[in-house]
Amino acid sequence: MILDPARWGEFLEGEDFATSSACQQAAAFATRNGARIPGGGCARLYGEREGFSVTVTTTGAETQSATASAKAVIEPKCSFEAPEVPVPEETEPGPEPTEPEEEPEPEPITGLTCDGEAWEIDPEDPELPSAAHLFAVRLTGDDE
Repeated sequence: MILDPARWGEFLEGEDFATSSACQQAAAFATRNGARIPGGGCARLYGEREGFSVTVTTTGAETQSATASAKAVIEPKCSFEAPEVPVPEETEPGPEPTEPEEEPEPEPITGLTCDGEAWEIDPEDPELPSAAHLFAVRLTGDDE
């Protein structure tokens, strides 16, 4: 996906991600904090804002446990404007080449801006900014 900028729009809007991976990360975070997510306790939010609703239960004493729920929304911090692809010039067919032409080196992918900082992706060693550069996640109330 990283080398196909045409697919970046939904990803950068926080719409193209694996729900199961996000819920697995939430469960791992809950475990590190002495809690667990009961079955069905992690659900993706759809609509105007993308995010998740998560319910956790403490894993303390069997007779005394607490349950809490929260909603978190994903807010994009980046935008992507695909550069224009140049139209190749039409040329007259020439004689058959005697040596194969070398592939030109791929151009860097530009057009990604996160919090006002322009990023350039090297197709030979593709690496996007970290999730913290791409998105903000914040807790919301029930009325949001």
